[in-house]
Amino acid sequence: MNEPVWRPLARADARRTAELLAVCERADGTGDRRGEQDVLDGWAASGIDLAAGTISAWAGPVQVAHAVTRTREQADPVHEMIVEIAVHPAHRTSETAEYLLAWCRRAAARRHRERFTGTPLELHARTHGRQRWLAGELDAAGYRRAHSYRGMRIDLAPYASAVAPLPLRGSVIVPFEDRYDAELLAARNEIFADTRGSVRMTAATWRHSVTGSPYFRPASSFLLLSAERREILCYLLCTELADAGAERELYLANAGTRPDLHGRGLYRAVFTHALARAKAQGYRWAVADVDSTNTMVAGGFYDRVGLRTFRTWTGHVLDLAGTAESGPARGREAVGRTGASGQIDDGHPHGSGPPDDAGRRLGPGAVDGEAVGCLAGPGSDPHA
Repeated sequence: MNEPVWRPLARADARRTAELLAVCERADGTGDRRGEQDVLDGWAASGIDLAAGTISAWAGPVQVAHAVTRTREQADPVHEMIVEIAVHPAHRTSETAEYLLAWCRRAAARRHRERFTGTPLELHARTHGRQRWLAGELDAAGYRRAHSYRGMRIDLAPYASAVAPLPLRGSVIVPFEDRYDAELLAARNEIFADTRGSVRMTAATWRHSVTGSPYFRPASSFLLLSAERREILCYLLCTELADAGAERELYLANAGTRPDLHGRGLYRAVFTHALARAKAQGYRWAVADVDSTNTMVAGGFYDRVGLRTFRTWTGHVLDLAGTAESGPARGREAVGRTGASGQIDDGHPHGSGPPDDAGRRLGPGAVDGEAVGCLAGPGSDPHA
């Protein structure tokens, strides 16, 4: 086998990149079904620099591997840089993995110094339960298995559970409309202000990754508003893959509840309302990716409402804090990175799986790891 040619990715490579991802999906069964336009949309996200932050391997006209690094908009207190790797099954050797992971480490350190010198740096990657080869290579490169996620779904065809009552007198659940967009972003940033791994999202990133995403489904996304001032107390935002086939699948991508109202049943009310509306709108499945360690997940909420685990994800972290690559480390807080719903909020968009920087990396429309478990879904961030 001839040695591949290595070079940065370019926008003209989107079709070949989508072809590589399709080959990988057929081999691994991750559910990551990104077409050429999906790839281009992902590359347009904040933190992606094709010239400085990507590498790809080519065997003639065929792309056989690539790696993409993505910076975060903020480092508070740690810069959690996202790393995404894809390798053609015929080229999955330790040598290829070592080259890609070493390149990622160097490129990440360089990009980190340009933006957040003096702050700790971590590299974040994720693997589907079937991507054992990549998980093993990440282990060998020193990444630790820091997070585990469960992909859960419910068949809406037989779904008949009653919608939970509104827990606050005078409150109301409404579908998303553009007039709520700015207020919703403000609520999201406030809800996740103290969540480790989540950063404040700018209006531009929010619009690109969430409410302006082609995967976003406003009529299937709901807000719970207070009685008096009609403030947003809780929300659940949903996305849908355009090419999902006859059995439509609604992805529960981003969710959050105001911290002072946790445990009051707000999320249950919004969640069951969304499931009932999804069934009425013709969806066959509702899907969410959730942090396995979250108390709401461990407490069985999703199991009780009928969701069942059908896939797993692992979040891998390489800690470069205090090394020459990241600069002197500052103090860090041990704070959980998920919201009350157990869904992830990264402050960036993710794709089909757990959070990446908020969205498409893992599933349809998760945002940089939002509270609901932005693990998978179009328009979501893979470590968001």
